[in-house]
Formats: sequence, structure tokens, C-alpha cells
Amino acid sequence: MRIPQTTIDEIKQNTDIIDVVSEYVKLEKRGRNYIGLCPFHDEKTPSFTVSEDKQICHCFGCKKGGNVFQFIQEIEKVSFAEAVKHLGERANIKVQTELSSQKQDIASDDLVMIQMHEELLDYYHYLLKKTVEGETALKYLYSRGFTDEMIDQRKIGYAPDASNFATDYMEKKGYSLSLGYEAGILSRNESTFDYYDRFRDRIIFPLPNAQGRIIGYSGRAYHDDQTPKYLNSPESPIFQKRKLLYNLDKARKSIRQQDEIILLEGFMDVIKTSEAGLHNVVASMGTQISKEHMTILKKLCKNVTMMFDGDFAGVQATLKTGQALLEQQFDVFVIQLPTDMDPDEYIEKYGAERFLEFVSNEKKSFVSFKLKQHQQEIQNNDLAFEKHYKVFVDDAALIQSQILRQKVVQEAAELFKVHPDSLLNEVESRHPQSHYQQTPAIQQTPQPMRLSKNEKAERAILKHFFNDKSLFLRFYQDIEESDFTNEHFKRIFNVLQEYYAEFEQFTISDILGYIKHDDVKETLIQLVDYPLNHNPYENEMLDYISVMTSNRSTETLETLQARLNEAIRIGDSDAQKYYLEQIVNRKRESLRSKD
Repeated sequence: MRIPQTTIDEIKQNTDIIDVVSEYVKLEKRGRNYIGLCPFHDEKTPSFTVSEDKQICHCFGCKKGGNVFQFIQEIEKVSFAEAVKHLGERANIKVQTELSSQKQDIASDDLVMIQMHEELLDYYHYLLKKTVEGETALKYLYSRGFTDEMIDQRKIGYAPDASNFATDYMEKKGYSLSLGYEAGILSRNESTFDYYDRFRDRIIFPLPNAQGRIIGYSGRAYHDDQTPKYLNSPESPIFQKRKLLYNLDKARKSIRQQDEIILLEGFMDVIKTSEAGLHNVVASMGTQISKEHMTILKKLCKNVTMMFDGDFAGVQATLKTGQALLEQQFDVFVIQLPTDMDPDEYIEKYGAERFLEFVSNEKKSFVSFKLKQHQQEIQNNDLAFEKHYKVFVDDAALIQSQILRQKVVQEAAELFKVHPDSLLNEVESRHPQSHYQQTPAIQQTPQPMRLSKNEKAERAILKHFFNDKSLFLRFYQDIEESDFTNEHFKRIFNVLQEYYAEFEQFTISDILGYIKHDDVKETLIQLVDYPLNHNPYENEMLDYISVMTSNRSTETLETLQARLNEAIRIGDSDAQKYYLEQIVNRKRESLRSKD
């Protein structure tokens, strides 16, 4: 079932590509465009450009881009229809097509696995909130400070104490049990190969990916004798801990606004701190920070604050994670909780208001935090003094902010009992320029290209057609597909005609949505940036058309000559006379055009 074009157009009109892309990429305004690190490939120099005027995006590195629907398709890995639904929900516009029932939109097993998780979660949530079976688990959540609003917002559920609940449910829905096993929802007896429920008698916390799609569960024990305390989904094609930052789907906007991510240890901390009013929080599911995590973070902001548990293990995790982030050119900060407290416990003891005040007042540079851990050793051990001095200089040189570097050096100079200027000079001598500063902005103005006369005419014609629809209506019928020497231009011209014939309008963004091949999209994006300094006069357009159609005469003469030869061969005098006259006329036209 096709989504009505009117719905697509309404969504497009109510969606700004800058706002959408900004939810995934930290953008900076450069001239008329915005620029940021490409979300589709790893890079240090920003090459991803978004045009507010044209409502398109493009990466000069990997060449990916397009209109807002294509951006969502690529970054969310969804079909066009699902991209429309996603943006429709964002714009509060109802999309009539029920995507979940359209088998043609399910592009892979990965999407089926996600659908399994989401449908089963609906049932788990119902069991928790509406049945006698879920009452004990629900009371436990209430005792831990969860409200109905929090439970509904996070869609927390309950998996009953049965080995075949999810198994039977999936069979009734027509899902493959082997795929349910691969997705991590089911377990399997390796002797009998029978499938059974992985999550039994546990509170179910859904684990969404960066786009808010459910890719796994964490089953929380709520009885004292239950082990383990948390049972997570196993690694699967859709769930990899090294790539998951819990709550990123909800925190992205706040992260962009504050240019800061607060990194916590676990999802329970995230839920409680979010409820307390801290919205730019994510968690790495208890794993060490990974290369994939840092790639995700780098595309969102440059400031990362860690708030791990206040125990020994939490401090060690802070040191290890902070060093990894520092070496990846983040400005790194630490909020150190009181000993043996986690964020949830702090909020429960002191309340949300005091917690937010603590977060605001206790944020320290990671380099200063690290140095403080060795303060006694530095003061009492001369050998350790030299070692930590060298480490500090190397660490401080990695701080991206010059103001922060100076502040950290000032504090360290007191500990090392050296002159601040001397220490600062040593740090500055080792400071590599930030990747945010070391490369100039990408040259946005297209560089002059050596083009043939025909290509110049073809580019100019198409450029003017996009700039002024009246020129398209005036001249497009004077041009044929065969007049284009460039195959990409030919395809663009065809799509332009087809689109206008159906919708009686067009924009660059519209046409990009109809072009399937990335290389043709790239040509169109280059085309719209092609410099033309003025609106053309009619004679100028006719000159372009004359250049493009000049090949017609040559091709026609060759065709006519071949037909004349065939008429001579078979002795058809009437045909000979007709084709001879046509050849003479074509040659006269050619001579006149040269004059």
C-alpha cells in the first residue's frame, strides 16, 4: 500500500533537514551551509555539509547524502516508508500506511528481530501493569522509587515465571523460533535443541538503540535469592554492547544543546538521573568504553563528563575510561560521588534538587582528578614525583580547551611547586592542535572544471531548469534525451520530466528522492553548486539548446544517407528522391547554423 504523495509533501514541508540532522550530528554554520563530522563514515576533518536552502545533505568524503527522507533511510537503516513514518511521527503528522504489517518493508532478518522485541515488549508491559502475575514485580518497582509515568515512559515490563511464554507467543505470531534464538529472546537446550524463554520471572527493561528501536532486554531480579542481579540479552546481530549507549535516543537533543554527554555506569542510573532532571545522560551497559562508543560520541559533542560509582571499582573505571577519551581529543570531566554511592542512591538519600546542585558544582577536569589520585605519592616520593610530572604534562597537552589547560596547569603547579608559566610552556609545547582547528573549512565553492562545449551547455540548461521552473516549462520540450552526452545528466533530465508530469512541481530535494544511484545523486549535488552568475536571456538558452542539438543533424544525415543507399540498392526511385531532398535540406540547415 503506497503512502499518499500529499502526506509525504506535508511531512517534507513541516520538516527542516537542519533540525533532523542536528539530532545525529553536531553542526556548525559555515557561510550559507552547515558542516559536521559525517555520520556515515569515520573521519577527523568535517566533510558533511547540510544546505538549509536546498534541504539536502552531502558528504564530500563518502559521497552519501540526499534529502531528509534519504538521510533517515541511511542513518536508521530503514525503508523509505519507515523513514516517512519516522519523520511523520516527529512532525505529528499521521501516516495512514501501517508499516508494521507490510512484509515488503521488512528488508532483513535484523528488522524482524527488532519487531519481535517490540511486539513481545508490549505484552510484557501489559503483564506488569494489568495482571495479578505482575503485581509483586510492580510493587518492587514502586518501592525503588519508580512511578507509573516512569514505567510507562520506559515501557518496563514483566516476564512471567514460565519457560514457554515467549516461545508460545512467537509461534502464534508466526515468527521463526530459530530467529528468536538468534535475536537473544529465546535460549536453546543443546541436547534436545528445544527452545525455551531466556527471561523468566524478571522485570524487563527494554534496551533501545540510538534510533529508539528495541534491540535487547535487561532482566532485573526482584527476589533476594535470584541470580544474576541483571540478565542481559546476549550479543546478537542487532545487539552489541560495544555499540550501544543506553538512552542516546532520548538524550541526543539535550546533548546537542549542552554540548556535553554525561556518561554513567548503568541504565538504572540513567533512568533515575533523567527523572531527576538530568537529560544528557547515557550509559555504556557496564562495559568499558569502546572505539565504537567514542566514534558515536565524537559526532555529537566534544565534552564528556563521567559520573561513575564512588567506590574503588568506580574510581578505577573512571581513570581507564577518562584516559581513553582524553587520547581521542575529548575534553573530559569527572563528577566524583561520595564513597560507596551511585547516582540512584544519592538521589534517594538527598533528593533531586540537591543532586542537580551537586552535579553543577562538582565537575572537575579529568586530568586534575587523575593527578589528585597520586597527590600523596607526589608529595612524599621523589621518584614518583618525576614520573607523575611527565604523565601530567602529556595529559594536560591533550586538553582541547586552552582556558581549561591553563586552569589545570595553575592547579598542578601548586602541587608540583613549580612556576605556573614554566609548566604551561612545557604543556603548550606538546599540545597538538585540536582536530576542530587544524584543518581549514572545506572549500564549498566548486572549483573550475575543464568542460567540453556540450557539457557546459548541458550543465547550464539543467542548472537553469532547477533555478527557475518557468525556464523548464518554456524549453524542456525542445530537448531530447539523446541530446545529452553525459549519461548522468540524461538520467537527471528524464527524472525531472517524469516527476513534473506526475506532480506538476519539483525541487532539488524532490528529484534526489527519485534518483536511486549514488553516483547520479553526486552529479546532481555538484550540478546545483555549479556557478552561474546571472539569469539567462532567451537567446542564451537557445544557444545552449543549439549546442546540445547540433549532434542531431549529424546523426540524421548518417541515418538519411543509409536509407538513401538502401533505396538505391533496391531501385526505389521515389525513396531515392525523398531521401536526397532530406539530405540537401539538412546540409543547408547545418551551413546556416554555422553562419
